[in-house]
Amino acid sequence: MDKAIIKDFIKSSRGSMFSFTYDENSGKVRVLDNWGYEISPESAAAIIEGMSKAYINLSDVEINGIRKRNADNEVWNYSYLYGPRASESSFRKNIKRDWGFTCRKCGKKVSSKNDNSWWKINGPNYASNNKYCSKQCIDPVVSEIKQKIQIETYKRFGVK
Repeated sequence: MDKAIIKDFIKSSRGSMFSFTYDENSGKVRVLDNWGYEISPESAAAIIEGMSKAYINLSDVEINGIRKRNADNEVWNYSYLYGPRASESSFRKNIKRDWGFTCRKCGKKVSSKNDNSWWKINGPNYASNNKYCSKQCIDPVVSEIKQKIQIETYKRFGVK
């Protein structure tokens, strides 16, 4: 493999996206950049050789490492965009009647008369009416939800 060709290709393609097309007549795969230009045969050969070294004859540990990196990336993206978040809400003080609830975690009675705020879990995929008295009570619940997400994602990606 000509390392100079592959290094030049990688350097010049920063910020580019590539798509693969399949030619039904010839059975060949073509690589196009985001402008629709096909990559050069020399670049394609260097990429194929480099990718073959990277992905063919991998050990189980290497395969699992790739799966784990992809799963961790998925967990981070999901948690950042959609994951559960603990949020604090203040009790309104301009209400005629006090209201309250029992903390879902510790069972403490929380009321608008005696407390300033309460906690809940927010996130587009988490519809819950559960309320918590403090950050100390809600944090383990959020951690448990995130751990379940990680376990499910690892299973989906085949991480051992």
